[in-house]
Amino acid sequence: MKKQSSRRLYFRMFAFLQPYMPLFVLSIIFSLLIVIFESGTLWIVTTLIQTLFKPEQQAAITSVTTHLNLDAFVNNANLFLKACIARLTQASTPVETLSRVCIILVITFLCKNIFIYVNSLLLAFMNLEMVKDLRNALYTHVLRLPVSYYDRNRSGEIISKIMNDVGGVNSALTNTLSKMITEPIRLVVFWTLLFWINWKMSLLVILILPILTLIIVAIGKSVRRRSKRAFENISGVYSVLQETVTGIRAVKMFNMNEAESAKFNAENQQYTKNSFKQVRSGALNAPITEVFGLLVAAALLWYGGSQVLMGHGMSADDFTRYLFILIYTYQPLKAIGGINNSLQNGLAAAERIFAVIDSKPEHLVTFKEENVPSFTKDISFANVTFTYPGCEDVVLHDISFSIPKGNVVALVGASGSGKTTIFDLVPRFYEIEKGSISIDGIDVRSCDLVGLRQLFGIVSQGTFLFNDTVFNNIAYGHKASEEAVMKAAEMANAVEFIDKLPNKVHTNIGERGVMLSGGQCQRLAIARALLRNPPILILDEATSALDTESERLVQHAIDNLMKDRTVLVVAHRLSTIRNANKILVLDKGVISEQGTHEELLALGKRYTHFHSIQFAAHKKPV
Repeated sequence: MKKQSSRRLYFRMFAFLQPYMPLFVLSIIFSLLIVIFESGTLWIVTTLIQTLFKPEQQAAITSVTTHLNLDAFVNNANLFLKACIARLTQASTPVETLSRVCIILVITFLCKNIFIYVNSLLLAFMNLEMVKDLRNALYTHVLRLPVSYYDRNRSGEIISKIMNDVGGVNSALTNTLSKMITEPIRLVVFWTLLFWINWKMSLLVILILPILTLIIVAIGKSVRRRSKRAFENISGVYSVLQETVTGIRAVKMFNMNEAESAKFNAENQQYTKNSFKQVRSGALNAPITEVFGLLVAAALLWYGGSQVLMGHGMSADDFTRYLFILIYTYQPLKAIGGINNSLQNGLAAAERIFAVIDSKPEHLVTFKEENVPSFTKDISFANVTFTYPGCEDVVLHDISFSIPKGNVVALVGASGSGKTTIFDLVPRFYEIEKGSISIDGIDVRSCDLVGLRQLFGIVSQGTFLFNDTVFNNIAYGHKASEEAVMKAAEMANAVEFIDKLPNKVHTNIGERGVMLSGGQCQRLAIARALLRNPPILILDEATSALDTESERLVQHAIDNLMKDRTVLVVAHRLSTIRNANKILVLDKGVISEQGTHEELLALGKRYTHFHSIQFAAHKKPV
């Protein structure tokens, strides 16, 4: 995907701030008040020197500027501000003046810190809400992505993006949101004060700032690049972890503990390496800013101090005040550099997140009964050709056949011949490239996707059950009563084992139904399909992995499920499909034979070959 510019990512990331704009405006007001109190504190502290050591100048300022007004402020802002502070702090004796200055300092510090606390809570609330909204939006979008997206991306990587990458954005916003408001305001106010005190010196200093800005931007780009690599590495860590936990039985069975540990360690080492590079780049920001600031301050100290000592330029108190405030300006500059590093880290995560959000989703709308296509005649494949996205090999070549309503059509063929692909195309898990699939003459691509899928019930070999109760697994996607659920379970031959569970139908069956056998899981899946009561049933090798007794019970449940339905079925065991209305034999994506069981045996070709292989073991030796 094309790389997005920083500006676009900024706007997209902070678009999630829109619902909280009133709080954001309130935070700006609080930040302004914080900076005003802080600036007032700085000015009063520098005034304290004059109050203690040159009280006669303080008194002179008060008496000379008794009639200063707005015009005076425009003409000499520095003198106007000193006069205002002098009026506020001046008392009859130096000791009383000092007491008044101390009281004002305590008040300003107290007010500043109250606003800092309130503003921190406000920004934390906004940040957490924004991140919640972003994670919800990402998860909702991921659920709407087509099956092809999940086939191309590892599940661990998807989980990492929802959890870790959004966490990266969260961390970036936590570290920057408050500073992004406060620090620029602080910088503007401080520089305004510096210009008021001496605009010539301030102009010289500000002309040097672009050099520092270029350094900060260069460091930020390096941080973002390395942050993106670190997020990609942690996705690999998540993927290895998820695969290992899911396949722990295989790991233990094949004694692959050391191999899996080595794989995890390699991914973890790469993540650590790139994370350190990211920290190394970001750590340059603070010392560079501080050294740069020290050089500028030292130069100004020499130049300004020389002017004061020779009796030219600023007064001593103005020079002290100027240096004091100038040193403080490098705190927000350092903070802004840190903001850039944190933001670049967040932008690296945001880039990966928005790449997912920009992936084209399926068009899914709220289910409406009227959107379910009518099915009264047949399902028809006409010259269907299909290749999986990102692959070159054609999986299906010019496939054409029809399934009349109420018929059972079976697919037979070697692994990789295209049987499961045909199943995936009917409910539009994938979109076809050439040809058409129609129901009652209407192309499925023109049907509402949610309504179309309502026609189908699917029972496959790899049935998925949730870490939930038996009841909720059977009733998944339905608001069903317990009576309806138990009726479906009875038709699926599942009641006999459900009644033996500790809490019967309300027993939690564990992750992927780990508390149940394979046959029991299959019967719950059949009960789920029975409860849905679909007119079209897709069976994908539903009994191939079961023992003889489980297969018998599941096959009986499938027979109940198939009654009065149109069925498309794949089965390696030909005995289960011999009564199908039509059998299609697939060979490398092409229908090589079709007919009934007896007709295909009479041809003596590929179907006969499959049949002879499966039933050779049952022939008695001569």
